[in-house]
Amino acid sequence: MTDVSVLVVGAGFWAREMHLPALAQLPGVRIAGVVATSEASAAAAAGPYGATAWTDLDRALEATGADVVDVVAPPDVHRPAVEAAARHGRHAICIKPLARSLDEADAMLAAVRAAGTRLFYAENVPFIPALHEARRVVDAGQIGDVFRVKACEGIGEPHSSWFFDPGRSGGGAIIDMAVHSIAFCAYFAGAPVTSVYADADTYVWRGRTDAEDTAVLTLRFANGVLGQCEDSWSLTGAMDSRFEIFGTGGRVLIDNLHRQPLQVAGAGGWSYPLPLPGLVADGHLAMLGHFVDCLRTGAPSRSEGTTGRDMLAVVDAAVRSVASGRRENVHSTVPQGGRP
Repeated sequence: MTDVSVLVVGAGFWAREMHLPALAQLPGVRIAGVVATSEASAAAAAGPYGATAWTDLDRALEATGADVVDVVAPPDVHRPAVEAAARHGRHAICIKPLARSLDEADAMLAAVRAAGTRLFYAENVPFIPALHEARRVVDAGQIGDVFRVKACEGIGEPHSSWFFDPGRSGGGAIIDMAVHSIAFCAYFAGAPVTSVYADADTYVWRGRTDAEDTAVLTLRFANGVLGQCEDSWSLTGAMDSRFEIFGTGGRVLIDNLHRQPLQVAGAGGWSYPLPLPGLVADGHLAMLGHFVDCLRTGAPSRSEGTTGRDMLAVVDAAVRSVASGRRENVHSTVPQGGRP
C-alpha cells in the first residue's frame, strides 16, 4: 500500500481542526470523504479538501473504496463505525476514548480480529514532541530513576453538548480527560497500572449533567511507580495540559499550552525548546503519520486498539473506586481470542 485514502467519520471540532488538516499534510494521503449526521455539516468539513460528503457510512465505504476509516465522532458512534469498517474489510483509526465501556471495546477488537483488519487508537499524548524530548532526557538518566508521574488536563467546558450526556459520551471528565493523563503516566512509568483510587464530583456543571466534571486519580503501577491524574471540565476560564516526571536525581515539567512547553532540571542542566505549531505540538500530525506508515509497511503500531482498551480498564477501575470509596484493582485481562 503506497497511496492511502481515508474516510473521516465526524465533522465536529476535532475532525475540522485536527484530523482533517493533519491528513491533508501527509504525502500520499487522500481524504476520500467525510461522514456526518447531517449533509450540511459533512459538506462543510469535506469542502476545503475536495472530498465528498456522506451521511451513510456503509454507502460511503462502498462508493469511495477508502482504505481506512478515521473515527472522530462522539463515543456512541465508535463501535458501529469500527464494526462497519471491519465488515467492509477496511482498517480503522478511532479517537479517544476507544469506546464507552470495556464491553464495547472488546466487541470492536473482536470485529477487527474476525475481519483481519487493524484498529489504531488515536490518543495524541504519546506523540507530543515535548514528551519525546522528555523521554530522551529520562532514558539518558538525567533525572535518575523515575518514581512518580503526574498529569493535569483541564478545560472550562466541553466543546459540544453531547459530552454532558453519559449515554453518548460514556461518562464525564474521567473517560474524556483522564484518558490523556493515564496515557502520559503509563508512557513514563513503563509498567501496567495495577490499581486506582479515585475521587470525583460535579461542581460547575451540576445543572447540565450527572457526570463528574472534576476528578483526581492516584495510580499504582506494577513496578511501584506512583501516578497522579488531575482532570476536569471545571477549570473556569482556562485550560491546563501539564505533565511532570519525578526522578531520584531531578524533575521534568512539560507545560504544553505555554510558550516554552518543556523544562528540565537534572544532570543536563535546564533546557527550553522552541514553541511549535499546534498540529505538531499536540502530536496529531505525528500520530496520523505513524498510523499511515504502519498501514503501508505492516509494522506494529505504538498505539493499537488494545492500547485504548488498556486505558479503558483504568477508567473502569477509577469509576468503580469513585462509587466504592476504595482503591480498586484494574481488570486488564483480555477476553478469549487474545490481542489482534
